[in-house]
Amino acid sequence: MNRTIVIIALLCAACGTATAQKSDPPSLLLEPGQLKDGRTWTVAATSQGTWRDLPANLVPCGKQVIAPMEAVTRWRSFTATDGATATQVVVSGVDAMDAFKSFYDECGAVGSVEPMVGPKNVARHDGEVEVAAMSKDRFIVLGGTVPGEQLQVFAETARTHLDAVPD
Repeated sequence: MNRTIVIIALLCAACGTATAQKSDPPSLLLEPGQLKDGRTWTVAATSQGTWRDLPANLVPCGKQVIAPMEAVTRWRSFTATDGATATQVVVSGVDAMDAFKSFYDECGAVGSVEPMVGPKNVARHDGEVEVAAMSKDRFIVLGGTVPGEQLQVFAETARTHLDAVPD
């Protein structure tokens, strides 16, 4: 009888462990509620693939050489109730500093790049604004129709969000 109880307890513990292992890992992408600027944001689209798969309009400064073509890349587009848009691109498994330096060099070649306090930069080119940041082995770029100062806040939110996500 005692053996039966022990076996049942072990099976229940194993079932709980298997269930916990099947849960989805935390998302690397921001959720609409994390874009805190007084607007109501919704997800317009989410996708993933490699850097090569990234739609041309989301490639920072239009410069594909910023990250390795095979790098795992996730992206999400947001829209706000007032028509504003924002996009987030997260490139994983790269030397984030190298990608960051490439962003600085490549975007500076086609426009201007302003160094900011901390690991991020604001690039302006062809009337667009993009903000780069990095977290561990992840490179992040946020862009959109919101003011550059707000994109900087979103980039910092994305960076701290990724700092909290386990490797």
